[in-house]
Amino acid sequence: MSKNTHNPALPLWGRVLIGAALGVGAMLGVGWYFADRLVHVRPVRRKAYPTRVLALEEGHGHTHVTLTSTPSTRRPGSLILEWQTPGGTRYAQLGPLLRGNSAGTVRELRETDAPLRLGQRVRASTIGRGTPAQRGMPHLELSIPGDHGPMPAWLVPPVTPAHPVRAGAAQGGTPTLAQAAGTDWVIVTHGYGGLRQDALRILPTLVGPQTGGLSGGLGLTALVITYRNAEGAPPTPERKHRLSAEEWQDLEAAVQFAVEHGARRILLFGFSLGAGISLAFLRYSRLADRVTALLLDSPPLEWRALITHHALRYRVPIPFVLSRVVAWLTVVKSKQDFDAVDHLSVRDTFRTPMLVVHGSIDKTVPVAQVESFVHARPDIVEYHRFEGAQHERAWNQDPARYEAAVKTFVQRVLDTPQATHTTGPQRPEENHHA
Repeated sequence: MSKNTHNPALPLWGRVLIGAALGVGAMLGVGWYFADRLVHVRPVRRKAYPTRVLALEEGHGHTHVTLTSTPSTRRPGSLILEWQTPGGTRYAQLGPLLRGNSAGTVRELRETDAPLRLGQRVRASTIGRGTPAQRGMPHLELSIPGDHGPMPAWLVPPVTPAHPVRAGAAQGGTPTLAQAAGTDWVIVTHGYGGLRQDALRILPTLVGPQTGGLSGGLGLTALVITYRNAEGAPPTPERKHRLSAEEWQDLEAAVQFAVEHGARRILLFGFSLGAGISLAFLRYSRLADRVTALLLDSPPLEWRALITHHALRYRVPIPFVLSRVVAWLTVVKSKQDFDAVDHLSVRDTFRTPMLVVHGSIDKTVPVAQVESFVHARPDIVEYHRFEGAQHERAWNQDPARYEAAVKTFVQRVLDTPQATHTTGPQRPEENHHA
């Protein structure tokens, strides 16, 4: 007679241990993935959707342009169009989205340097493409010596009143470094995964001819830089971003370059991570006292809180635990120093005047983090909140207001006698805050 045999049931404590091990393994796997996404260097890929001009409507002194409906043309705020002609690249700026559906999107034409044609193929972007020269600003392609090799940069000298900024216009040949000597410089730093082209929106305001009031530009020399691991710049051996803990050294090299080539006064203009790099420069650089003021667009100020913010944003399981796992694994993978890039906790140490602009619906850097900084330092910070603006899109939301804020701030700080703004550089390891 056969006997039924049964494997003994796994005890409850065994099942609990197995479940816990699987849970921990899953948590580490997910954390490892997000830690890698946070600091791993990846090529910049900005998809250019096929876009055509579907209709041009004239009326009441306005021209309305209907474009193919794409993710780019559906974005809120101002839109930039570029297209090729036998005479070179042409440019147009469109206003905010008026209406749209799957058949097309409609915006008002604000300015253009060449007529748009029905059926015209265009490249639509909220940031911009091309070079300063294609926007009527002659520039010099150069390299800034850095710790990991030469870093590509644009030098854009002030545009003269005789040759105002005009997109697509030839402006008399390649400039020289000598033209920039004795002028005030602004060094522009792009953000995480950004490009030098991100500065094209504001360059006409920075380098345009001074005409008095807010009608012209600021007449500055602009140095638009890249930094280690960015597109076109030399990589580090680890190919990991350090979230401003080391990138500030490349900004220091750019400031040194400006000093050596006759810069009178120096401003720093940073977008997103570029703004964080500018703040790290103030904290750690021996050249911090050479900088007159900072202009910060969408600055990330404390990365551990940002990791938690994105865990909540994407509704990952147990977000507060996972965010700590991601932060810990980021330290393991890249030796990231989160205290060195916590610019929020050292806000009381800054002495340099700052302009901060931020969008109210920024999903990358929440406005609450930025406002905790600016409201604590009204003595040095001029703050402009742009309602309805996304990350790095305050200019797009209201170009005239953005440009006026930049001009007014720069004119004020340059008209003020320069004082010693900093408390002295500290190396990252000497400035930890838990």
